[in-house]
This record gives sequence, structure tokens and C-alpha cells, in this order.
Amino acid sequence: MAPPRPRLAVAPDYFAGFMLILGGLAGVLELLLPWSPAVEKLPKYGSLTGWDKLVIGSSQQLSVADSIALYSVLAVAIAGGACILLGLAMFTPIDHQPFGAVALLVSVVSIGGAVWWVLRSRQAAGGLGPMLSNAQIGWYLFAVSGIVCLIGAIKALATP
Repeated sequence: MAPPRPRLAVAPDYFAGFMLILGGLAGVLELLLPWSPAVEKLPKYGSLTGWDKLVIGSSQQLSVADSIALYSVLAVAIAGGACILLGLAMFTPIDHQPFGAVALLVSVVSIGGAVWWVLRSRQAAGGLGPMLSNAQIGWYLFAVSGIVCLIGAIKALATP
């Protein structure tokens, strides 16, 4: 019987923590920052935030695919909050791999929501071009949040 291997001291993973917190903040802020200018039907809004899109869209009758796209806005914000908490855990001297695995799962969900949104906008009447030409900071944060979190998750998984 071989003697047990000595356990190595685990150090904080600052890079993984920073990336997870940065991506998580992007995911949360996308809900609060403007996504697009308001359309003529909604003159009281100067621009629509992610939250405005969620509230306005949830009051309408939508197809299942459009509902998934709509609620992906909320899912990315929740995933962002989870990534912030997981990123804070990276600053402690504990085994980061379980947290990295959870962060990987959360970031894949976040990326999936952004990809679904892009695919639905391509099928819309205007297509992807008009959406990108009108996109504001909130939409871009929505799009990159999962990618930044994915980088942090992979780093957390790669660090022993």
C-alpha cells in the first residue's frame, strides 16, 4: 500500500476571481443599462434597458422561442450574480475546481442565452444588422458576459 500523497497548499486564484467578477458584473449590469433606443410605440422611454424589455415582453403574447429569448435576459443577470459569488470564492485558499465547474455550467447557460437572442434576431423581420446598428451598451454586456465568465471558469478548473 502506497503512502498517501501530501496535500499541496491551495493559493487564491486572483485571475479567475477577477474574470468571474468582471463577467458577473457585465451580466448584472446588462439588466440595468440601455439596450436599444425606444420605438415609436413607446415614446415615454428614451431607451430600453434589459429590464424594460423583460417587463414589456412579459406583458405580451409571445411564441415559445421568443419567450426563451426574452427570459434569457433575466437568466444572464442571474448567472452574473452567481459568477460574482463564485468569483469571490476564488480569492480564498480553497480547492477552486468545484467552483470552477459550477462557473463553467453557469457561463455556458449565459452564452446560450446570448446565442439564442442572436439567432432569434436573425429570424426577425429586420434581421441581425439593424439590431446591431441600434444596440447600446446593455446588449453588448449581455453578449460578452458569458464569454468573460467562461475564461474565469476555465482558469479556475486549470489551477490545481
